[in-house]
This record gives sequence, structure tokens and C-alpha cells, in this order.
Amino acid sequence: MKSLTSLLRTFAVLATFFARLACSAQSQIALRGTIVTPDEVIENGVVLISGDKIQAVGAAITLPKGVVALDVDGVIYPGLIDLHNHLTWNFLPRWKPNRQFSTRYEWQAIPEYGLALSTPHGRILSVGLACDTNQYAEVKAIVGGATSVVGSLDPSLGPPEQRKCIQGLARNLDFFSGLYPPATGNSEKLRNEVFPLEITETNVVAITKALDNHDLTAFTVHLAEGKPNDPNAAREFRMLRARGFLRPGVSIIHGVALRMADFQELAKAGVGLIWSPRSNIELYGDTADMRSAKLANLKIALAPDWSPSGSDGLLQELKYAATWNEGQFPKIFSDAELVQMATSNAAQLAGLQDKIGSIKPGYFADLLVVRRVAKDAYSSLLHSSPADVRLVVIGGSPVYGDDDLMKKLAPARQLEAMKVCDVPKSLDLESEAVLQGTRPKPWKQTLEELNRALNEWGLKSSSANALS
Repeated sequence: MKSLTSLLRTFAVLATFFARLACSAQSQIALRGTIVTPDEVIENGVVLISGDKIQAVGAAITLPKGVVALDVDGVIYPGLIDLHNHLTWNFLPRWKPNRQFSTRYEWQAIPEYGLALSTPHGRILSVGLACDTNQYAEVKAIVGGATSVVGSLDPSLGPPEQRKCIQGLARNLDFFSGLYPPATGNSEKLRNEVFPLEITETNVVAITKALDNHDLTAFTVHLAEGKPNDPNAAREFRMLRARGFLRPGVSIIHGVALRMADFQELAKAGVGLIWSPRSNIELYGDTADMRSAKLANLKIALAPDWSPSGSDGLLQELKYAATWNEGQFPKIFSDAELVQMATSNAAQLAGLQDKIGSIKPGYFADLLVVRRVAKDAYSSLLHSSPADVRLVVIGGSPVYGDDDLMKKLAPARQLEAMKVCDVPKSLDLESEAVLQGTRPKPWKQTLEELNRALNEWGLKSSSANALS
């Protein structure tokens, strides 16, 4: 059985790699606008895309004969990278328990959680809508500026069609990213564990060996999630250390209960931190000690967690983090540092700093174009909303954006009409069609079926008024 699973994953990786190449082909696209790489800002620059890669970047590049730069009327950023999410939960409505908790184990055990979230989630996935919840969540992530995500539907836990339906749209970094050529093997190099202290000793040995051999370049673990002064949440750090996981390649998600000494130990060991402030504050009343984390020189990424208690997407979480940061005295982070948390820092913690997260020649053409809402290009991203997203490009292929840009860049594609905050947008599901070998369910049908299922449980979609 294990060899069959391995073989299926090999075929999936092959399909993902070649299909993403087919989607982008070797067409050339040039986009003109302000470019945030994100290490520098290039005014009136051009990004030249050839196939699925960035060929050239700059203010004075020479374009190939016949290629005309399209003015995007906005700022061009690297596609945002979401390293902490639980995608199949993101169709559910916002959860308002009207109280705060000591640890995650507390709220997961109360009846209100079962009634509002876990029971409807389990039942809706079990009636054949698991793939719909994942498609909905990936579109939602893209609407929020993300081109790569972690925490998608696990293809090994369902029927054969579940192995295919997560392919396409956003890059699933823990299952099917399309970033590695087929010769590299049959698995991704990022592993995500929600309950890392429950994994078996056999798996501990296997993960350690994979990190040693660089078969894994990133191991993300949920840890120390609860109130800052909760001793049980803090104890998890010592338990992780005892398992030998304070080492390069590991990143801790949440870390709310950690102290300065813990952050210093993490930084010395080369461990990263993935910060989800909104979910932390809503569930526990506070977030991680980010001033200490920065002073310890930790590498920090930002991610939204999930829609029930976090943000609907990375753009929204960036705005939340910027608002929180503005209330600190003195401010902890610059605007540029916050943008890097969702781009280049996240790529580094994922072990993908040579592939995504920056706008550089040779990198995959994963781009986000946002209407400028502030003079400073970094501040503009922090204060934008999903309605301001002009274009999202994944692997050189335009997948979502304003109607005018999508029709110019993908004139022959069968675009799906949708609205975000009452602003008309276009969505291209071609990558799903190519990778999955069949035309995916239309967006409106996915919405209708999920909303109908939610109504049976007396619930409404998490984005009923914003995403249609």
C-alpha cells in the first residue's frame, strides 16, 4: 500500500510539473509599474516573464521584439506566501465564542466549537464536498493576494479524486507545488504538523533524517498556542526541544507563550516563527512577544491561520498586523519588514528562497499587482483591500484580477465572472482543468453547493457579503 501511495504521488508530481509548464507555455509577458522586489522599490519598472519564470526586472530592460509592456496601473509585488492555514475550514462563518481561552485544547473541547465549526465541517466534507471546500479556500487565498499556501486538503486521506482536486490554482507547498522538476522525487520538501507532540517516535526519526538529508527543507509546527502566561502552552517548547526539533528548517507557528530566552534559543538554532496575530488576539487576548522575537533576530513570517478566528487572507492579515504594529510604542516593525514577512521571509522559512518570494530573474513568476492606495509602496500594500487587487499571476499564468487586465492577458481563456466587495473580477480555472484532466466545477456552482450545505446546518458562508 505504501508503494502504491508513493507511485500515485510520483504521477501527481509529474502531472503538476508538466501541466504548469503547459499552462504558461513559453509565452512572454511584460508588466510595467512600480516594482517591490521586496528588498527594493523600482519606480516605473518592467517585469519580463518568459514561460513560468521571470526573465528580467528593472527600469531600463530591453524587451524582445514584438513584446510590449502592459501598464498595470498599480504596484507589482511577489505573490504572497501563506505558511499557516487550514483551508478546508475557510468556507465556514466567523466564530464568536464571546470568551477567551488559555490554550487551543480548551476551545477544541467545548460544545460551542462542535456546534459552530467541527460538526458542520466534518459532515459537509463527508458528503462529497471536500474538493469544493478546497477550491473555495484557494480562490479566497488568491483574492487575498496569496499565490502559495500551506494546509490544504490532504490527498492521502480521501478517495482517488481527492488526490487530483487540490492541483491547480494556488501552489500547495505541502502537497503539490509545481516548483520541483520530476527528477527530484515524489514529495514536497515542506511538512506541516498541527499536533507535532503527537507524532510517533518512528516519524520523529524519519523527519529528522529527512531534514538531515534535505529531503525536507521546512518543518512547520503549531506550538505554544495559548495565553502568554499559560504554563501548559509554554511547556510544549521544552517538549519540542526534547524531541530534537530545535534545528534549522523548523518553524514554530504561534509561539504565544514563548519568552525572550526561548526566542534567543530559537534564533541560535536557526528556527523561524510564523506569526498569526489576529487569531491569537481573538482566541487568547494577546499575541506573541514580537518585540522580543525581533530583538532575538528571529526570522519571522506572517500568516492568517484560518477564517473562523483569523483573517480571510494575507492582505487582510497584513492590514491587521500593520494596525497592531502602529499601536506599539515605539513601533516594532517597519512597513517594509511587514511586507517581507509575507514574501521573502516566508519563502526562506519554506526553504524556497531561491524559487519564490522575490521578483528576480530566474525565479518563478508568481506576482501580485495591487492598485496604489498610498505614496509609499510598502505602506500601500499594508493598507489595501482585496478589492484593490488588480492581478494575480502564478507560474507566468494570469489566474485572477480585474476584468481589463485579465482580458488583455488571457483573451482566449474561458474566464469566470465573480465579484469581490461588489467589484467585478475575473477568475481563470485553466490550471485546474489541465492538471486535473477535466473541466473543474464552475465557481458559481461551488458557491451555490457550499452555501446550500451550510444552510442545512443553519450557517452562512464566511464571505457571504464579500465573495460572490
